[in-house]
Amino acid sequence: MKEILKDARNSKQLSTRKLSELTNIDQALISKFENGLRIPTKVQIQKLATILDINLKDILVAWYKVKILYDYEFNTFVLQAITEILNEKGLDVVKTENKKEINSILDEIEILKNKLENLK
Repeated sequence: MKEILKDARNSKQLSTRKLSELTNIDQALISKFENGLRIPTKVQIQKLATILDINLKDILVAWYKVKILYDYEFNTFVLQAITEILNEKGLDVVKTENKKEINSILDEIEILKNKLENLK
């Protein structure tokens, strides 16, 4: 996401100061967004997309990816939860014949992770 924002700003030949004026978002925050130190709010990302002519779908997908990675410890439980949500919504992203194998691998990863933590 940070690269999308920075590349779009540069392609528009806007300084962070000018973008700040156009979006009413603090210049320091824009810099932090571009450096991956902060995550914009959904409203901020929509403003930036409008001003920078970024495809809203593309930037929102990138934004959600960053939010998921930042807000949650990305582990096997998160992967399983996302997979279950998708399945509940009727979006089967994993072939049925592979589900047991994937769940087994995820369980094994979690077991190994716990064993490693106990060794510390």
